[in-house]
Amino acid sequence: FTIDGQTVDATYLQGATVPLNVTGLPGVALPFGMSKEGLPISVQIVGRWHTEMTILHIAALLEAVSPMQGRHPTL
Repeated sequence: FTIDGQTVDATYLQGATVPLNVTGLPGVALPFGMSKEGLPISVQIVGRWHTEMTILHIAALLEAVSPMQGRHPTL
């Protein structure tokens, strides 16, 4: 990938997802804010096997109080 003229190895982007994919653990990530530099901050929730409903419930609760609620990127 090329980001702002710099080449970024895709393996760096996989660091947060591969452990979950390999183990089969359910996970969800959602935007939760912006840094002072304007970069997105997200929350990742991971559960035990067969706890999808629990992590989706927690994600819904966080989404309801997220400062990012209703924000969408400019297309």
